[in-house]
Amino acid sequence: MDITEIFKYVAVVWREMCQRKFKVAFVVTIISFAIMFVGILRPPSYSSSITIFADNQNIIKPLLGAKAAVTELKQNRSNQVRDIIYSPRILSEVVDSVYGESAFSTPLSKDIKMSQVRSNISVEGRSGNYIQVSYKDDSAERTFEILNKVVAVFIEDSADTKREESRSAFNFIDQQAASYKALLLKAEDKLKSFQSTNFDGTEAEVNSRIATLRSSIEELNIQIQESNTRTASLKKQLSRENKYASNDYESAVYNTQLRELKKQKAALQINYEDSYPAIVDINYQINDLEKVISEVGTKKSSQKAVNADFNPLYEELRSLSSAAQIEHRTLLNRLKAFNRLLDEAYERRKRIANNKAELSELTRDYSVFQTQYEEMLTKKEKARISMVLDIQGQGVNYKLQEAATYPNKPIGARFIHFFAAGPLVALLIVIAIFVAKILVDSKIRFSSQIKEIEGVTLLAGIPHATSSAENRTRRVHNTFLLLYCIVCMFGYVAIALAYKYGASLENIIALGGF
Repeated sequence: MDITEIFKYVAVVWREMCQRKFKVAFVVTIISFAIMFVGILRPPSYSSSITIFADNQNIIKPLLGAKAAVTELKQNRSNQVRDIIYSPRILSEVVDSVYGESAFSTPLSKDIKMSQVRSNISVEGRSGNYIQVSYKDDSAERTFEILNKVVAVFIEDSADTKREESRSAFNFIDQQAASYKALLLKAEDKLKSFQSTNFDGTEAEVNSRIATLRSSIEELNIQIQESNTRTASLKKQLSRENKYASNDYESAVYNTQLRELKKQKAALQINYEDSYPAIVDINYQINDLEKVISEVGTKKSSQKAVNADFNPLYEELRSLSSAAQIEHRTLLNRLKAFNRLLDEAYERRKRIANNKAELSELTRDYSVFQTQYEEMLTKKEKARISMVLDIQGQGVNYKLQEAATYPNKPIGARFIHFFAAGPLVALLIVIAIFVAKILVDSKIRFSSQIKEIEGVTLLAGIPHATSSAENRTRRVHNTFLLLYCIVCMFGYVAIALAYKYGASLENIIALGGF
């Protein structure tokens, strides 16, 4: 469609509107007043915002290091702030503070108001740790008051929550530390009682004792075997030896005495002469022994006298045999004693093994409780320092970075916009209606439409002509239309001015004559 066709449609639309000018004026008036009344009935919307800064940078944390755990925020701070502000606890306190606790007759009405307040609150995260809290309402004063109250209650609740969280953590860790201390003392008492009632020693000592007893038993067995051999040998010799002395034995005894005397004489002759009394006495003894030996050799002495003496070798052998038997019995008794001690050592080692297992269990419990108790003491000190930091306002704090400004002007479409847009929108609606009617209508309004009809040829075009009577009638109609427009415009402006300067809707309707 070219520009010529567009102008043709504009002319046709204008002609159609002129033919129905009163209807068009009435429709435009109705639509304009309807749009203006929508602006009147639509309450203004006021909005204000506060910027909060989540301060988590302080000098305490680098100074204390790992000795204190400063309460921190989650990664998505805006979501956390939104959840806290939207919570019924915060909204209930805000509603009670702004509207009063007695302003709601039923809990349902209070819940409805809390839902309205929640829907009007907006929380958005900005760059860094900045968070913007906005609120909108149809009252500027109420918007400003509720926004400040919401942020104030949130900051106070956040600080109280941090302190309560730190205090609860400290109390919990304190209770756990006391519980582990009681368990540690109980385990220590059990360990002391066990050690005070068990004196069996260590496993190494018992093993050493067992090795010593085994070595002693082996030596005793060897000694018993030697004793058996010695006893048997002495019994055999004793059975072969005559109980009484013989000539050979007597001669051997005298010869032995003679040799001893000669040795004594030789020793004295080294220092003394032969006339020395002791040497002379020894010589007499030697002479006597030589005579006796000669008599024994020639058997001049009486045989009866010889047989009357006992055999000294026999007596010695009998004495040795008795001593050997006594020693053998002593060794056997010692062997029994060592075997009994060895059995007791084995039993002792069993007891030590059982005691070792019980001691290991007691020691393990004591070590576990001691480790846990020491860790709880460390955590308790950290929790105490953290609680002190939260009480003194350290850690992550929400600070009011940018205060709320009083909303002097409403936001969005205001009444002046509806007032100005009313006639214009009404006229555009009417034009759109006529354009749609022309496009849908099947009437022939242009000469070009005749050319499009097949088999029809356009010969000439006769323009529309008006008579003088029609012109007079048109002027009269235009005059009435102008008066109607002036009256409507006056009423339109009067209603707008009345609303602008605070007139109520009833007064405005009465003023407009509705």
